[in-house]
Amino acid sequence: MSTVKYDGMRRRFIAMTVVCTLAAVAVLGRAAYIQLIGDPRLDSLAKKQFSSKVLMKPRRGMIQDRNGEPLAVNLEIQSLAANPAKIRNRNTLARLLAKAMDLPLHRVEEKLKGKREFVWIKRHLSDADMGKLKRWGILDASGDLTPGLWMVAESRRVYPHGELAAHVLGSTNLDSEGLEGVELWGNSLLEGQFASVNAVRDALGRPAFLDASGAAEVKNGDNVRLALDASLQFAVERELKDSLQKTGARAGTVIVMNAVNGEILSLANEPSFNPNGNPNGARSGALAAHRNRAFTDGFEPGSILKPVLLASALQRGHKLTDKIYGEKGSIVIQGKRIREAEAHEKFEWMTLKHMIKISSNVGAAKLALKLGPDAYLESLKQFGFGSESGSGFPGEISGLVPPRRRWHPLTLANIGFGHGILVTPIQMLRSYAAFFNGGWLVQPTLVTTQMPRNKALPPVRILSQKAADDVVDALVAVTEHEGTGINAGIQGYQVAGKTGTAQMVDPTTGRYSHSRYVASFVGSAIGVEPKLVIFTALEEPKGAYYGSEIAAPLFRSVLAAAANRFSLPSQPLVIKDKLLLTRAKPVAEPEESQAEAIPTTIQDGVIQWKLPSLAGLTLREAVRLLRGRDFQIEARGSGLIQSQIPEPNKAIKEGALLRLQLSEP
Repeated sequence: MSTVKYDGMRRRFIAMTVVCTLAAVAVLGRAAYIQLIGDPRLDSLAKKQFSSKVLMKPRRGMIQDRNGEPLAVNLEIQSLAANPAKIRNRNTLARLLAKAMDLPLHRVEEKLKGKREFVWIKRHLSDADMGKLKRWGILDASGDLTPGLWMVAESRRVYPHGELAAHVLGSTNLDSEGLEGVELWGNSLLEGQFASVNAVRDALGRPAFLDASGAAEVKNGDNVRLALDASLQFAVERELKDSLQKTGARAGTVIVMNAVNGEILSLANEPSFNPNGNPNGARSGALAAHRNRAFTDGFEPGSILKPVLLASALQRGHKLTDKIYGEKGSIVIQGKRIREAEAHEKFEWMTLKHMIKISSNVGAAKLALKLGPDAYLESLKQFGFGSESGSGFPGEISGLVPPRRRWHPLTLANIGFGHGILVTPIQMLRSYAAFFNGGWLVQPTLVTTQMPRNKALPPVRILSQKAADDVVDALVAVTEHEGTGINAGIQGYQVAGKTGTAQMVDPTTGRYSHSRYVASFVGSAIGVEPKLVIFTALEEPKGAYYGSEIAAPLFRSVLAAAANRFSLPSQPLVIKDKLLLTRAKPVAEPEESQAEAIPTTIQDGVIQWKLPSLAGLTLREAVRLLRGRDFQIEARGSGLIQSQIPEPNKAIKEGALLRLQLSEP
């Protein structure tokens, strides 16, 4: 090799060495600069790639019944997510995911397009979904997913009792946000407090480390407690379903409420739905099945409004013994004929009490005309008709009371017997509670927890004690011999209530239908605690449609369920010709009487009483008259008392047996 060539190679080697050395020094210098001083641009890129803000969701509060029974809880569940930017063979994976998750291929392909770092594939996976992921090789035996996919732990709302109280509870969406019912109403309480937390992500974009101090700001949701009793609710729903099957009715509603404090112990509607929906959160059943008819549906009440008319009259000085002429079954007002429910009913003179017992339309129309529009409209407003009940339940309507300018004589007469006015079931129940609690209008209470947009209002007196007692007296007569509500009677309890059968408006013709009815009954058991008032209604039954034939028996079944649940003390009375025993304990304040059992002597420490004559009284009147004396009463027959043993003026020991024979007059 020549000297010239060697020198050239040597110079090139030295030059390359110098260049490489300088490059290495530059790289080392840049690295040292980045490590010691830093580069804002690179810092920003790193933060974007590995740091993020994560919204931490709190645990949603439970919904419980009055005894703490969980009705809505949370279930930890997995959802499948993807980072499309980290997926290599998107087309192949899209086909696998579409088959495994039963999703349209085009939807999966759309999700995996672009360079997004997060996208949901499917929320709330079921056990079957997890099995399919393994079957299609997306999830291996060790639990690892195909690169670019990962599982996200979520919380799913679950209703452990299925349909139980569904219309009260409501439901949530996939993100556990309330859609309806208490879930919507109390959403701000139930959802808790969210927090935005700093997080470090791994190579797939999954949060790996969270800021502990930020996570501490998350506040779990509060529990919400209902006034409902789950055990009674179950029994009531069963009775309502059974009644719909028997009657073929299209829909039905039952409500049980404490007449004194307004707490709703049970509320059931049919048709119903399962708030659990499906694993992906879709609502189950038709949307109509989700309506809480007790608050959101109005209807013309028919004859169950007549006691409100009676209360208005009594409050203004009328008496139960006042008489009104029944016009032998029909009356013409403004050219329109008002008739009794049955053509054979040719009533003439009747007392106001008897008018309620036989449910006379003509009598109610004439009494309304006698009261006048101003007085009756004022009473309806006082009872809460035409305005929301104050319950706070989402979607509650106010019903409709015609404005005063439209109260023509025919309007007044029709409203007198329950047509031409729109009410809700909760409004009707609330009005009857005023009869049974001594004249107080109470606020219906579904939730005992303090709820948003709901202010508890104190009871308001709307009737005198005497007026309320007189209405109850008339309602008791409804369930006794020849009353329209005799089928509501239950052995062991004295029942007061009223039947209703209202024609529905045909949406096609705009006229009252002769084939579509709402049958109803509202009432209570007298003399027991707690004072429970019960509303029952069946819409568009097939076959029998009178409230006395289908709604009253449903009331009886619900009352029996409530009596069993709360161990209501029975006071057996006579029903037809059955032999029943009762003790002479007061059912209500005794009516004025010139005779009563008075003490005569004390023998061996036992008081003996001198009996008055009970002939001509009803069994109820006799029980009242004896004013709590500790006698056992054996009654046979029905109607009025004809004879008694011991005879009048004879002595009877406290706790002894008094035999009464009754027969129809």
